[in-house]
Amino acid sequence: MAVKTNKKAVPDNATQRHLAFSQIRENVVIMKDSSARIIFKCSTINFLLKSTEEQDSIIMSFQRFLNSLNFPIQILVRSVRLDIDWYLWKLKKVAVEQKNDLLQNQTYEYIEYLKKLVEVAQIMRKEFYLVIPFDLNDNISVRDNSIFWVFKNFWASINNSNDVMKIRSQIKDFAKVKKGLVARSNIIKTSLENIWIKTRALDKSELVKLLTDYYNPNLESFSSMRSKVQDYNLI
Repeated sequence: MAVKTNKKAVPDNATQRHLAFSQIRENVVIMKDSSARIIFKCSTINFLLKSTEEQDSIIMSFQRFLNSLNFPIQILVRSVRLDIDWYLWKLKKVAVEQKNDLLQNQTYEYIEYLKKLVEVAQIMRKEFYLVIPFDLNDNISVRDNSIFWVFKNFWASINNSNDVMKIRSQIKDFAKVKKGLVARSNIIKTSLENIWIKTRALDKSELVKLLTDYYNPNLESFSSMRSKVQDYNLI
């Protein structure tokens, strides 16, 4: 007697079909075209507080950094709403443990004030990222730059068909891809340190959060979305 399973295939019109990436492996985002990306989060510097000489030095150093690159990079700037939930949770904990009634009431009033301030003022903060790509088949000299190649690459990137042979090929070539990404990452890291910008590669959980927030900017709770992502075996 055959036993039916409740496992359903992902429909053709599912969201996964339109995503450009296929999986995340060892803090590396693998794209559907078998290329890969590593994402750095960058620190900031108080440029306006620097002297004129220091500002000129930073600009020239950044210019030399861009001119020295022999591969493309993507600079991503995100404006995200200020999240102070963790800070409010700590304040509530302090208020509960406060034995002085006056101080306890003032703490609760301060919590309500912060909630309204963030809600009304819509306080935002900037986040800066660098996306570093690598492709084993990246050969600009032989690449066809015609409009046909552009559209062909676009449709291939959103194609949902990831057959077994393609996945095996991605796993087999992953060591070479990661080695190439590490080499490029070291160049980026060293160059940016010369202009006092610190970088660090996002780990797997941070990549999942970044991609989730990017594709769902109005998502209220990341934890609920993360459980859905895990259910779909995307991480």
